[in-house]
Amino acid sequence: MMTEVIERITLPTGLWVDGVCHKEAQVRSLTGSDEVFLLEAGQNLLPAQRTTALLARCLTQLGPPASEKTEALRALTVGDREAILLHVRRLTMGERLQSAVTCPNPDCQERMDLELNVEDLLLPPYENCREWYQEAITDDGKTYQLCFRLPTGGDQEVVAELARCDTAAAVEELFRRCIRSASDSNEDINEGLPRDVFAQLSKLMSELDPQAELILNTTCPACSHSFSTQLDFAHYFFQELSDRIRHVYREVHQLAFYYHWAEKEIMTMTPARRRIYLGLLAEEMSEKTRR
Repeated sequence: MMTEVIERITLPTGLWVDGVCHKEAQVRSLTGSDEVFLLEAGQNLLPAQRTTALLARCLTQLGPPASEKTEALRALTVGDREAILLHVRRLTMGERLQSAVTCPNPDCQERMDLELNVEDLLLPPYENCREWYQEAITDDGKTYQLCFRLPTGGDQEVVAELARCDTAAAVEELFRRCIRSASDSNEDINEGLPRDVFAQLSKLMSELDPQAELILNTTCPACSHSFSTQLDFAHYFFQELSDRIRHVYREVHQLAFYYHWAEKEIMTMTPARRRIYLGLLAEEMSEKTRR
């Protein structure tokens, strides 16, 4: 029985191992077992942990053969993880996705439905990627020399609990984890960096890893107001799956009842393949009703 769809992809940044960047990865589509995982275990995980757990199930190859998959996923940049999620969604549920936004114009607040394509949300591999970046940031007349890396999934997991009660402190802690060294006038800084420096660093990181933030630019058809909004794709995808999850057991029951397949066999099928068989079954039942 044919099961999941597998595809090779190229990551925007890639996994750095011993100074070598590995951009190639291999992913597969979700199966019924993955959907059940989201229902039974994923709901108890924080968002970054849930992303790591799901990607660990769907990523079949990343980095050198000896790489431990979960730790490799935690070492990937936020943009790389976002890209893998987009590919998994495309392989599982297709290219198109629906989203809704509300016009921010206080005199309008029109609700708009947006139809998006996964291909349009995926960015090509970045040029001149580095494991560590050296940049100078000037604030209040002082120039700070920073050596930093891009935020990773592991960083997000570490600050996740703090983010639930203090978002600003969590963001600052995330940046501190990414900075290897910081100096002012060739002297190491021990007392910390000004918050304005973190703000500039945040903007710089966004420019270096644009896949990490999916920005949608649109115009309201009601008032012609142009605006930008950010799509939290991980949240969108998990919500999309959660809305569908209640149907999984019913679909398994129908296929097992009429085709006499074992639950394990059905759970290895993708949602799309289950729908094909359910459609054929519905046609057959309809034919019998008309006779």
